Amino acid sequence: MMLTGRVYSATEGAAYGFSQYLTEADGALPKALELAERVAANAPLTNFAVLQALPMIAEANPQTGLLMESLMATVAQSDKEAKKRIRAFLDRKTAKVKPT
Repeated sequence: MMLTGRVYSATEGAAYGFSQYLTEADGALPKALELAERVAANAPLTNFAVLQALPMIAEANPQTGLLMESLMATVAQSDKEAKKRIRAFLDRKTAKVKPT
């Protein structure tokens, strides 16, 4: 697209995987706020891992990447909020996840 200048419509872009969501003309802000609320509900260390560690893992050689992934998973799972959520899952006290 950068070399040819080709332009895609929003519908085409969503179909090709350029975006994950397609909203009505005035639906972008409500959808963005909905997604922000979902992200904010994550355990804080999970968000940190996704934003900071995953890009580094992707760029690392495979052995280093696997080590970093293991270490980050251990750190994220040691968070009090993560432990609480894992316990709720094991005790079957979590809400069922539904496709959106």
